[in-house]
Amino acid sequence: MSELVTENDLPKNLKDLYVKGVKAHEVKNYGYAITLFQAVLKDAPNFLDGRKKLRLAAVKQKQGAKKSMSLGAEALKVFKMQGQVKKDPLGVIIEVEKNVLALDPFNAQAGNLLFEAAQAAEMPETAGFALEIVTQGNPTNTKHRHLLGQFYFDQGMYAEAAEIYAKLRQEDSADLVATKMEKDASAQQSMKTQNWEGGMQENLRDKDQTKTLDARNREGMTPEMLQAQVQELSAAYAADQNNLAVTKDLADCFEQLEDWTQAQTYYEWAFSLSRNDPALERKVLEIREKVGKAQLAELQKFVDENPEHPEVERVKAQIAELRGSQGKQLLEEARLQVEKNPTDAQLRFEYGKQLFATEDFTAAIPELQQAKRAPNLRIKAMLMLGKCYEGKNMFDLAVGQFEEAIKEIPGMDDTKKELLYNVGLLYDKMDNREASLEALKQIYAADYGYKDVAQRVEQSYQKSEDGA
Repeated sequence: MSELVTENDLPKNLKDLYVKGVKAHEVKNYGYAITLFQAVLKDAPNFLDGRKKLRLAAVKQKQGAKKSMSLGAEALKVFKMQGQVKKDPLGVIIEVEKNVLALDPFNAQAGNLLFEAAQAAEMPETAGFALEIVTQGNPTNTKHRHLLGQFYFDQGMYAEAAEIYAKLRQEDSADLVATKMEKDASAQQSMKTQNWEGGMQENLRDKDQTKTLDARNREGMTPEMLQAQVQELSAAYAADQNNLAVTKDLADCFEQLEDWTQAQTYYEWAFSLSRNDPALERKVLEIREKVGKAQLAELQKFVDENPEHPEVERVKAQIAELRGSQGKQLLEEARLQVEKNPTDAQLRFEYGKQLFATEDFTAAIPELQQAKRAPNLRIKAMLMLGKCYEGKNMFDLAVGQFEEAIKEIPGMDDTKKELLYNVGLLYDKMDNREASLEALKQIYAADYGYKDVAQRVEQSYQKSEDGA
């Protein structure tokens, strides 16, 4: 089966579902996102990016949630599917992700079943992804670590294989398989590195060779796995610094590691190599903003931890100056991007966001109205639009935006709480106490500790009793 279908390859109905899933994930409505991603993967099982989003949503949903099935129930579900792997591998993939991995994304038995089914369906990247998630969630499971090491070796990912086997050997010096495989993988990696200038650069440019690099799951990788990938890619980059694919992969690795400075360096070079690819230009601006925030955070940390330091006032002045210059730079860059691509909704949203940050609400409103038309930006744009109207004391319009957004969020996530809280405060300003209390009570029923909601709601009941 062909692997690595992209979003652009999806038919319109599936692409629309995927965009809705991404939107739901962004507002932390993970249950709804999982349902949408599963629907997409049922008809497009080789859409690996969708599978990564599905698993990430399941991981996020599981964090802090109670276990919904017993270990026995999970094992029974996996056991029943085991006999269908060779007969119907795609059916097994759909079922195991729906009935087990959506609830317990790190389940070792289910992950192993997904690995076997993906291999039977000739979907090697999905098979590797399954093992990576299993080993991430079960780091002491040597069986799956051996399987992942062998998978990496078979795929020609020798640096990753060598690292896994080296750790296994360090943990158990009697593991002769790990000892041998570490040596074999290291030898193969050495040969691979030495052969770069003999023509391997051209091989990497070949679609079949570069596919493995592009397909790796970085969202689910551990820092150790990402560092191993950086080492491999660095060798490739050293051999050919004009290889766009390798440069982009390096930048992405550093971004996942949150090494913003290194990510910016490689993204800027990739942008130059790409002859001004708009997508890379947006990425450069995004990372540049993160670099600036990291600088400000570091300076602020110094001020917070050293209030009596003789240099603290100078640092405060530096923070103010840096914040101002960064704001101006981000605003100007966003404006230029919109001028070049006026129909790009994401760019319109970013420009609106920067205008909002400078409290230029009048200029921000038309940009956010344009961004609101994009499904994946709609909720965020409405939230910011409402705040713009509020900033202009147009409370009724602000309430209208917030309530429109609230209707489009089925569950009670953090975004919906923020919207309801804003509505509650606005109705209070408009002297509509009943509507204000009704909005806040919805939050109170779901999250007692959200901001000062409990105090506001309980005080309203106290006033009623006093009045009686």
